[in-house]
Amino acid sequence: MSWKNFLFSFRGRVGRAGFFLYGALAVPLYLLLAVLLWIYALSIPGAYENGGTPLPTGPLGIAGAFLFFLLLGVATLAGAAITVKRLHDRNKAWWWIAVFLIAPDLLFGWAQYLTDSETASTTTLVAVQFAALALTIWGFVELALLRGTPGANRFGPDPLSTA
Repeated sequence: MSWKNFLFSFRGRVGRAGFFLYGALAVPLYLLLAVLLWIYALSIPGAYENGGTPLPTGPLGIAGAFLFFLLLGVATLAGAAITVKRLHDRNKAWWWIAVFLIAPDLLFGWAQYLTDSETASTTTLVAVQFAALALTIWGFVELALLRGTPGANRFGPDPLSTA
């Protein structure tokens, strides 16, 4: 499989090794982008204290922002493609990405809203947080720990049997 297909194709299957290879490439990139954003934010004294959000000005700042968002978008698109192919390896359709990645985030956000608004009982808050945590753990086990379906499945040949 070529790098282009590995990173940006939503077809086929990827085993656990490919999934962790993407993580080994993406995590340092995301950390670098976070550090660069932090450095940029600290380089503008007083901009955040007055409630403003400083936007880059000048050609260098605009080029830097463009490069930042381009790298962020490419890494996120590649992550979505790798995750979908990993789901395919587990013989699951692409929409399971919503169950394993989007639903827990929405539930954690709802729990934060309930905490901030103080309108929910402790039982409701714990139930929402437990559901979010359970989906997160389930997704981690499915994507990172369990072997794909042996042999060919409806999404293609077994990545462990093809060299």
